[in-house]
Amino acid sequence: MKQVGSAPVQGSEATGSRPAGDADELQDLADMELVYRSLEDALSGLLEWVRSELAVDTAAVLLLDEDRGVLVARAARGLEEEVREGVQVPLARGFAGRVAAQARPIVLDDLKTADVVNPILRQKGIRSMVGVPVHVEGRVIGVMHVGSLVKRAFAEEDIARLQLAADRAAVMIDAARLAEQRSVTEVMQRTLLPDEFPRVPGLRLSAKYLAAGSGIKVGGDWYDVFELPNGRMALVIGDVVGRGVTAAAVMAEARTALRAYLIEGHGLREAISLLNDLLISLGRNRAATVAILELDLELGEIDAVSAGHLPAVLVDGSGSATLWHLPQGPPLGIAYGHRYEGERRRFGADDALLLFTDGLVEVRGEVIDEGLERLRGAAEAAATGEYGSLADRVCWALAGKTAFEDDMALLAVESMPLGPVVEITLEAEPGVLVGLRRTLGRWLADVGAGENDLFDIALATSEAAANAIEHAYGARRATFEVRCERRGEEVRVTVRDEGRWRASRSNGRGRGLAIMQGLMDSVELDHDEHGTTVTLVRHLDAGSA
Repeated sequence: MKQVGSAPVQGSEATGSRPAGDADELQDLADMELVYRSLEDALSGLLEWVRSELAVDTAAVLLLDEDRGVLVARAARGLEEEVREGVQVPLARGFAGRVAAQARPIVLDDLKTADVVNPILRQKGIRSMVGVPVHVEGRVIGVMHVGSLVKRAFAEEDIARLQLAADRAAVMIDAARLAEQRSVTEVMQRTLLPDEFPRVPGLRLSAKYLAAGSGIKVGGDWYDVFELPNGRMALVIGDVVGRGVTAAAVMAEARTALRAYLIEGHGLREAISLLNDLLISLGRNRAATVAILELDLELGEIDAVSAGHLPAVLVDGSGSATLWHLPQGPPLGIAYGHRYEGERRRFGADDALLLFTDGLVEVRGEVIDEGLERLRGAAEAAATGEYGSLADRVCWALAGKTAFEDDMALLAVESMPLGPVVEITLEAEPGVLVGLRRTLGRWLADVGAGENDLFDIALATSEAAANAIEHAYGARRATFEVRCERRGEEVRVTVRDEGRWRASRSNGRGRGLAIMQGLMDSVELDHDEHGTTVTLVRHLDAGSA
């Protein structure tokens, strides 16, 4: 075995080699293969060129899996078994492993006396081999090797030709990997950010996501909004350290796990502690900051917990903005077993909240406090705007003042009075009933219903909605509408669906109509082939506002 550095390699049985191919021709070949073929096909085409130019019997490319420390066969000509059988060579072991570990060409004059770990090489009857590293910017990413079925001494010119082909392969591999990572990262980013927000009366949500780069430069910023089993809203903003596929993957894991913990019924503090321990147990060596908030529109309160995340911005009904410095725990993925603390505060009608990642406020060369103050001023300017969403107006107010040098995510939350009439469209699923009762309770309190009225109307409406879900639709996915209005001393609630009414079952169910009639002053039921409408009317108790 010969290790080749700057000195020529001398062979005892040198054979004539074909003249060196033109480097431009090889570059054109690599470019063409990469444009019109998959990476495997492109490498196979390049290896066929190598076999012809060097007059060898086999040629192969193995790529380095850095996480596992092995070389994996990716393409081969004359050694197709390597790819089919998924040959893996440990780094620094065997022929290809030593080429990669030493980052230099190695020649085997005779495999009969050489240390090889790939049995296919001996099974194919290969006698002599030469391998060269495939590297990008000084970093070895794989090995290209060729072999001869007859004993042969490879000349320095052969090695130079093979290295030239490996360099062209490196360009192809690097470009393909970047394209693959870019595609995966961007798809993950798009699919994991909400396409649309929940439609909740009295709540207006808007968001902005801007990537400072594209593809593998995309980071792990994310936001999320979803309804909890208790009918409250969960608001999440997070930022994974780093960029590219790894950051996006950690973001996906964190987002999915956090949703699962909260939907299972864990409180904010417990959920964020569980997520912290999960990320550490996965061994990703990635930290993340995150803030989770639980919004109770019925009570007009918001609860928050933060793992190293930036403060929020609160805007009151007068348009005055302040920074809300959330109780801070360490970022996720840093300290196993940490228990996080939270804080609850008032969040009433006409209030607004901004949650964001650092790309919105950080500018190279200045302290973060300057960016936070700039955002606070932009929030006050945006609060009085008339056009676009609150998130849009905040970004417009920052235009020209912040370079957005890093990825940024912004989530804007606005609480608004419900007014005398509320119209809601809901999925015909049992899980929506909790949120409906909370919305109805908030609206009834706003229009002056007393405690007894509130309970009776909410229960009757819930029964009408449950009937719309069960009787009108069964297993079919659909929606139904609820309209609430106050007319003088009278509250009128209409529940309308487009399904076909079904008769009451004989299993004890179907008492909803009787319940509604017992709670309300009047109940009207209309149903035909176009759907069902239930109208509930209740005169408020004397003394209601």
